[in-house]
Amino acid sequence: MKIAALQLSTQPLSNARLDYYLRICEQKGVRLVAMGEYVLNSFFTELKNIPHNLIKEQSTIKINALKEYSKNYNICIVAPVILPLNKQLKKTCLIANNGNVKYIDQQIFMPYSHWNEADFFQVTNKVCKLHTFKCDNFKIGVLFGYEVHFDEFFKKASELDLLIVPTANTYSSNSRWMELIKMRAFLKNINILRVNRIGSVMVDDYEWSFYGGSFLCNGYGDIIQELGENEEVLISEIDKFNSAANFWRFKEVSDRIGKRVL
Repeated sequence: MKIAALQLSTQPLSNARLDYYLRICEQKGVRLVAMGEYVLNSFFTELKNIPHNLIKEQSTIKINALKEYSKNYNICIVAPVILPLNKQLKKTCLIANNGNVKYIDQQIFMPYSHWNEADFFQVTNKVCKLHTFKCDNFKIGVLFGYEVHFDEFFKKASELDLLIVPTANTYSSNSRWMELIKMRAFLKNINILRVNRIGSVMVDDYEWSFYGGSFLCNGYGDIIQELGENEEVLISEIDKFNSAANFWRFKEVSDRIGKRVL
C-alpha cells in the first residue's frame, strides 16, 4: 500500500493547499495520507485566545473538506483536529475514508509548565489503549507524539502493519525522537510513520520553530525515507510482512537459541 506524509504548517481556512497535495497523492496512487499535529488548527497556546465558536468553525470547515477529499480521491486521510466539547476542547485524530469519519482521541498529554496540554484539553479516556482502524486490510494504529513514551500502548502493537505518529516537535529534539521511534519499531517489528509539522509560533515572547523531519521507519529500525525542514510530501510503500508474522518468527528463533544456551 502506498502511503504519504504531508509536512505542513497550520493551514488557513482556505483548503486550496490541502487539495493541491491530495491531488498529487491521488495521481501517485497513494491510498493513505497522514498529517502532523496542529495543521488543521492553530497551536494550543494560540487557541487560548480564540473563542470556541471560531475554533469549531475552523474545524468544521476542515472536517467537511477532508470527508469530501477522501471520497473524491479514494484516499484515507489521518489528521489531528481540535473539537469543542462541553465548554472545553478535545484533541483527537480524524480518520476520513470514503466520505466516512471516525476519531481516535489523545489519551495522555504533556503536563510540563512550558508545554501544559494536560490542563488545557479535556481527557475523555482514562484507560491507555492503542486504538486502530483498517485500510485495505492493513491494520493501522494512531498515537500522538507524547504517547509514544508509554509502554502501555505497545502491548499489542506487534499486530499492526503501520503505526502513525502525528507530532508537533520543536527545539533540538529530532535525534531523540528518531531514536525513540526506531526503538519502538524494532522491538515490535512494525512500520512507524512519524509526521511532524513545520512553521513557528510565539510562546511567551519566544519563537518556537517546528523542524519537520517526518520519516518512515521499518520494522528493523531503519529509516526508509526522511524529509527536511520545508513544506514537503513523503510518499512510500509498505508491505504487510513487516508486522506480526516476522515478530513470531523472531520469537521462535530466540526461543530455540535460549534452549541451546540452557
